[in-house]
Amino acid sequence: MSDKINLKEMEQKAYKLLNQDGLMELLMGAILFVVSSTFGGKSSFAPFLAMYVIFIKQIVEGFRERYTYPRIGYLKLPDEEGKNIGIGIFTFMGAVMLALVVFIYLIYGRISGELFYKWIPLLIGLIFFGGLQYQYSKSGDKLSLVYTAIAVGLGLVFSLLDFPEKLIGAQFYTLSLSAVFIVAGVLRFRKFRNDYPVQPVPEGVSEDE
Repeated sequence: MSDKINLKEMEQKAYKLLNQDGLMELLMGAILFVVSSTFGGKSSFAPFLAMYVIFIKQIVEGFRERYTYPRIGYLKLPDEEGKNIGIGIFTFMGAVMLALVVFIYLIYGRISGELFYKWIPLLIGLIFFGGLQYQYSKSGDKLSLVYTAIAVGLGLVFSLLDFPEKLIGAQFYTLSLSAVFIVAGVLRFRKFRNDYPVQPVPEGVSEDE
């Protein structure tokens, strides 16, 4: 056989197809909305973050069994080592926070809680940069690059603006980014349903077969 199968390309296509259902955007939008509420002093929303972490697998599988798999079939993607991913995430977040502290010191010549709060939007944007670049490496979906530009760009804008209270900038930023992801998720979900209608089950064939 002269043709060589590019396994990485096949994996990227599978990830890209699976992510066209808009679920990733809807989940990120929901998380950012809860975070923005927390910045606004409404700590009653905070338990939803813990619930998200605990039930994320069930939420994703429930959504995809209901809407995604009936349209594109069940996709079994390679298992990822959660421990290594977790270490990578925390390492990246630590590096970004350290870089931001150094940046603040170089610009202002001092470090203070007020200045750190001011630059929280950019910090969150840079954390999204890492996550979205990882997503792009897995799926090859250029829409991830658009989300990256929006997240970092809005983070910079809201960090440069002055607000009367220290966390208002972070609240407005996360709320704005939440709206972006929710709208994008709804639009992608609607397009996904139109592009991949549920295939009717042939007569005499059980749905379980």
